[in-house]
Amino acid sequence: MRIDKLHTLTLAAGCAALLPAFATAQSGDKPMFAEPVRIQAGGKGLGDGRMYPSPMMHDVDRDGVLDIVIGDLFGRVTWARGTKTTGRFSFEGEKPLNAANGKPLKFHNW
Repeated sequence: MRIDKLHTLTLAAGCAALLPAFATAQSGDKPMFAEPVRIQAGGKGLGDGRMYPSPMMHDVDRDGVLDIVIGDLFGRVTWARGTKTTGRFSFEGEKPLNAANGKPLKFHNW
C-alpha cells in the first residue's frame, strides 16, 4: 500500500513503542499523563527483536482507522493494521509495507 499523505502522532520515547494515554487537566494545572502501555500487534510487542523501532500512526489502508507504521535502524518498514472497538485501538500483526512494485519497502541506512 502506498502512503500519499502523512498524518502522524508521536508514539515513541527512546526506542520503545508506546501508546500514549492522556488525562485531562484543568486550566492552570500541570498536564498529567497515564503510564505508557506497550503496544501489542497480533499478540506480540510491536517492534520486538528490532533495533531502534520508530513507530508512527497513519491510515495506510484508508479505512478511517489509524494504523501503525514502524521503521528500524536497518531500514525495514512494516505496518500493523488498526482496528477500533468501543473507543480502544488494537492492531493486527505486523507485515511488510510494500512499495509500488510490490516488494517490501526498505530504506538503506548504511
